[in-house]
This record gives sequence, C-alpha cells and structure tokens, in this order.
Amino acid sequence: MTFLLISIGLVVATFLVVRPAVVQGTPVALHRFDGKGVLIAFAFVICGAMLLGLGLAAAFLAALMVKELGHYLGHRLAGDDAARLRLLPVPGGPAISTRAPRSDLSAFFTLLMGPGLGLAPMVAAFALAAAFAESAPAFAGAARNFALASGALNFVALLPLWPLPGGRLAGMVIESRFPQVGGLGAAVFAAFTIGLAISWSSGLLFVLGLVAALALALRPPVAHVRPRLNRREAGLAFAAYFATLGAFFLGGWWVLRLMPLGV
Repeated sequence: MTFLLISIGLVVATFLVVRPAVVQGTPVALHRFDGKGVLIAFAFVICGAMLLGLGLAAAFLAALMVKELGHYLGHRLAGDDAARLRLLPVPGGPAISTRAPRSDLSAFFTLLMGPGLGLAPMVAAFALAAAFAESAPAFAGAARNFALASGALNFVALLPLWPLPGGRLAGMVIESRFPQVGGLGAAVFAAFTIGLAISWSSGLLFVLGLVAALALALRPPVAHVRPRLNRREAGLAFAAYFATLGAFFLGGWWVLRLMPLGV
C-alpha cells in the first residue's frame, strides 16, 4: 500500500508540473495520423507480438505514445506554441515543431521530458500490478507489461549513444565544458557500449553500439550556434539525466538480455 501511495503522489506531482502546458496557451494540436503512420503502427504491433507477445507489444506502443506526449508537453512548457502532438514518431514524418530550440537548455528540457513523463506512469503501473496481483490478475498483468515496456523503451532511448535522445543529452552536457569533444565523446560511448555488450553477452547492446558507430560515421554531430549550458545548468542537467536513466534502468534492465550473444 505504501508503494501505491507513493506512486499516486508521483503521478499527481507530474500532473502539476505539466498542467500549465495543458490549460494555458493554444489548444492541443495534433499531427494528422495518415495511412503511413497506421501501417507502421500495425507493423510494429505485429513484429512485437511475434517477438514478445501481443500484450507486451501493445504495452510498448502505449509507452511510445506517452513518450511522444512528454516531448510535446516539454515543447509547450518551453514556450513553443507551434508544437504539434504526434501520436507516434514516424520515420521521415513531421517533426514535433518547426522552431529550433533557442538554447541548449531548452533543447535538453524538451528531449528529457519525453522519457521524464513516462516515469510516474511506470512506477504507478508497477504499484498497481503488485496491488491487484491476486484480486485482478488480468489487470495486474497488463499493468506489469506497461511498466516493463515503459522502463525498457525509455532506458534504451536514454543510453548515451548518438543519435538516440540520450546521446544528444550527454553531448550537450559534454560540449558545455569541452566544445570540441562532441564527436570524440560519441565515439567513446559507442566503443564502450560494444565492449560492454560483449562483456554482458547482450545482443541488443551490441546492435545499438554498432548502429551508433555507423550513424556517427555517416552523420556525426554538427556544431551549433545556440547558447550552450552554463556550469550550473550543466550540473543540474547531468543530475536530471543520470537520475532519469537510473530510474528507467531499474524497470528496463531486462531488455539487455532480450538478444543474448551466446558467447
């Protein structure tokens, strides 16, 4: 019961944080969910159901939608009234906003808000799964699936690998103190991930490390002219990033064993 009460408090606190983005400013605007998006969502569910089962695949889809809502609310809280909500991020589809962030602080906030919004629902889902495990096992199973999916999805998204959101977040923190080390830092993270994958026999980490290395070779991070994080902002940003990554690791570590290397 204590865990459930704490999770409810976390959900309420999260709502109070994002409430200004919902009740103030322009009404919520949606990007049109066209046929391409429907096909991609359908393919995502089918492939996910074959690999993980229908329940967990649907939970991943729901977690992805919560993550997109977080990015949208982050833009609204940062004062971007031109932002439009995407139900799902479609490759090659429209961006959330056509406005470039005014500063690294604004960019960092909007990027971290995507996973950040999913933290309270993940904790609440774990608490509900434990609370209703005996009285409503079907509901408890669905809640547990969502919690596991949210943890895994956001944990992977926050890994410090270019061009994942976590790679861009880590890059902004590093470049705030060492402006010329962005590409080198990304390469070090990719190499470290490949080494860690071999050590842990994690096929998923190995694939992510290879993809990050390939993406870095084809399209390395580019320098930008917007204001960087100052020393105080960089410290707060790193603490927020590391705390969020650690929280989602607790719920999503299982995904690292999803594809064993067999070495």
